[in-house]
Amino acid sequence: MNIKEFDYLEIALNELENNNEALIKASMNLEKSFFTILNESYCEFSNISCRVKSVESLREKILRNHYYKRYPNANELIYKLSDLIGIRIECRFGDDEKKIYRFLKKYFNKKADNDFFFSDDSNNIFLKLSGKQPQKQKNGFTIYRIDGKFIYDNLTIPFELQIKSLTNMFWSEIEHQIIYKNSNYVIEDKFLKDIMNSIKNNLTMIDNQLLTVLKHVESKKAKTNASNKRHLQEIVSKFIYDMFSKKMVESIDMNINFKDSCETIVEYVFFKNSISNDSDYTEILINALNRLNLISDEKLNFNSYLNFERNVIYDDSFKKIIGEYFESVINSEFNWNLFFRILFTLEPLDNVGDFEKFLSYLKVSYTESKYINKQKDILISRFSNDFLIIDDAIKSQIAKTLVSIDKIDIVYEYAIEEINDVVEYIYKYIYDNINTIEQWFKNSDAILLHLHNEILEVLD
Repeated sequence: MNIKEFDYLEIALNELENNNEALIKASMNLEKSFFTILNESYCEFSNISCRVKSVESLREKILRNHYYKRYPNANELIYKLSDLIGIRIECRFGDDEKKIYRFLKKYFNKKADNDFFFSDDSNNIFLKLSGKQPQKQKNGFTIYRIDGKFIYDNLTIPFELQIKSLTNMFWSEIEHQIIYKNSNYVIEDKFLKDIMNSIKNNLTMIDNQLLTVLKHVESKKAKTNASNKRHLQEIVSKFIYDMFSKKMVESIDMNINFKDSCETIVEYVFFKNSISNDSDYTEILINALNRLNLISDEKLNFNSYLNFERNVIYDDSFKKIIGEYFESVINSEFNWNLFFRILFTLEPLDNVGDFEKFLSYLKVSYTESKYINKQKDILISRFSNDFLIIDDAIKSQIAKTLVSIDKIDIVYEYAIEEINDVVEYIYKYIYDNINTIEQWFKNSDAILLHLHNEILEVLD
């Protein structure tokens, strides 16, 4: 008489073999669907591959995880496996992994059940997007691994989606060959573990270095209108940096790196002028060069107070919180004094007018984007005018958290992009968990604390 678990094993393996052809067709359809989705995105990816779990892999997994006890019906087991189908999106760099994951979160933006999300354009694919990503593995490293469900021929087929860069794929192969195939030998081998950690860290460093090289090369290209516009902004930013660097040396006999400040100021100038076509960009460039030419002979004192011609007018809580913080540091901290000195010198209004316009720019940048506004529209349909209460609380919390960070980085473009993703996530979280304004009042403190912590984490 056979051991019952082995009888169970045989039934499950037969079920997999009998359905293998259908599962292969499903995996091909799933692969094609993700190709279509990502081809319409801004993401860089090199390949998408799918595989159906093999008999050998299933046999090992059943015995290792004691599925005999967890899932009594062996015939239904394969549809309980989270990785019955495995799909891998391959990309070049670790930075591309993050971009692909962010795109998928934005694409699959409709809530189904059990934390799964779908898209109106792909309503037979569901991704579990509520958890923290990337996930931390037992080896201490991270991976983007997402559970999914695929509806195909009236079957609900579970799949596991992984997003992997070239270095992570290379590392996984090394780890599989050395660790998993020789686990008894290396489990207590501290020397080998240290060497493996060193290899992984070096691969990560190589990934970052290659990405830096690529960005440098691509920054020299102007293949599209978008890159041409960006190039114009870089030109203006460089001119500003060069001129103010020279004047700083003349004034205080020192120089610091303030390129990020220049980029933010240029981004603000282009935003403020509501650029709509290439001729507008050219006009802004010419105006900026003319302005720089006018002030090139002026003497600037980099060790002096900046004054406002009148009291600043704050028309909402976001601007008031951020603005009062700026007022407190503008004449006490050199980086902030330098930032606003450049802004006030370049802009045509009085100082206080420029200051108020910059606050408006920051508010829009931090609290509005295509995807944030999409989530807001969904919430407005549920809460109507009460949404303004939620929206004001979110905006105020963003401002309070930015002030608590107390660094000039909070006005830099990279910080704005990172926080936009957090804000979008919070609005989505509210939609998934809050149905009435009374529920909001009851849970708002916890949600706002969560928002605060998420912002701190991305800017850490």
